[in-house]
Amino acid sequence: SFIRIMPGSMGAARNFATLDGVQLNGTALAMGGIFPGAATVTAFATITPGARTIRIYDSAAIPAQTPVSISATFEEGKFYSVYTYDTSNAVKAIIKNDVFTIPADTTASVKFVNMISSTSAVPNVDLYSRRKRANIASNIAVLGESSYTPHISGLTDTLEVRATGTTTALALVNGFTFNSKRVYNVVFRGRYQATSGTMSRGITVMATY
Repeated sequence: SFIRIMPGSMGAARNFATLDGVQLNGTALAMGGIFPGAATVTAFATITPGARTIRIYDSAAIPAQTPVSISATFEEGKFYSVYTYDTSNAVKAIIKNDVFTIPADTTASVKFVNMISSTSAVPNVDLYSRRKRANIASNIAVLGESSYTPHISGLTDTLEVRATGTTTALALVNGFTFNSKRVYNVVFRGRYQATSGTMSRGITVMATY
């Protein structure tokens, strides 16, 4: 089985993860960080399939966030992304199965994941491509995700997350180039209402293949 971990809870910092009590990452993760890495060659860590428990925690002597554990049965040959979300005193985790096909043509394949956190109701969101002048994904609810969608490769793009049906960017990534025949997850994370500081909403682009 193959896993990766992205802390997305508000203000996540100094995060380490264990698998059945064995530490996974050697370097602490902050909000939007990725274990084992963001590049295609470090996209996933390999684990033994079966029933496993992942624990994610703040390693500070006086932790600023509550630890969270999540258990699941990981199937052989499948790919899983583990995300944390919500407030620092009530951190939650969710596991999503990344089911993808490597593009046969020169496009990239992109999935949008909405892991934004808020203590009040917030609208669904779209992922918009300025290069394409169209949405890559539309009307994605909190904790929801799109399917993998073909997208332009080899050209710089600016990605925007927008409240569904609007044209105002809630968060954006400038100058990102998707590579041909590669697969990506684009993740909206942080606190919906925050535009600066350690809880600020933002976008993490994860290479999946």
